[in-house]
Amino acid sequence: MNSESKIITKLKTSMATSCDDAFYFSDDETQLIDAEYLLVVNAAKAIKELNYYFGTPYKIRLEHDTKKFATACTPLIIKEKADNILGYKSIIQTPNNTNRSGKIDIAIYTEKNGIDIPVCAIEVKGFNPGKSLIIQDLERNAEYFSLSSSTGPSILPFAVFIALHSYKGVWDDKKEASNLSKVKNRYEKYISDNDSLNHLCHCIDIITIRRGMLPDPDDPHTQEHGLQGNEDYHFVGALVTTKKN
Repeated sequence: MNSESKIITKLKTSMATSCDDAFYFSDDETQLIDAEYLLVVNAAKAIKELNYYFGTPYKIRLEHDTKKFATACTPLIIKEKADNILGYKSIIQTPNNTNRSGKIDIAIYTEKNGIDIPVCAIEVKGFNPGKSLIIQDLERNAEYFSLSSSTGPSILPFAVFIALHSYKGVWDDKKEASNLSKVKNRYEKYISDNDSLNHLCHCIDIITIRRGMLPDPDDPHTQEHGLQGNEDYHFVGALVTTKKN
């Protein structure tokens, strides 16, 4: 598996882990994650499991400055032919930043010849983010691919956005499938309607993180106490991977 598939797999694991944590913290398996940073930390810890030594192969930065990351997205140095004793001159990258500057939830780098090379930016949202918040993060992820400096265009391989969505009243597989389709259609529309996004390649991966289960109607406990209120929930994970076409 390449870096992209490995990291995406770990992000999916972290979403399930975060929902498990919310259950153990509250003793309520339908409990939504109130603290977004729980998902951020679990995602970073899951990716850390890919390392075989400290910071190798992945250096993981939390709340990372967009200017540092955007600048690193173009090559650090290139050599151009020049009429001098060396026959070339060195050109250093010029600084960059995103239109919406600030902090990236998780930035992943790898190292090559002592230089930090960006692998991906990961933006994280908790349960049921609004349209504007989703689009803001998707647009910032997309912007890294249009950056350029004196040393050339962006070399960033990919960027990821993850979020969770919740539903109630999910009593069968048909309704679960409907929810998954609904979330995917929502993200597809956000991207297709946005000129800052629709010229790039987006992989939209929508998965069930957890779902309540109907108890056996013949179970004595169910017959005596009835439903417990946790049978019909559905937690959906959304992962949007952005790359150049």
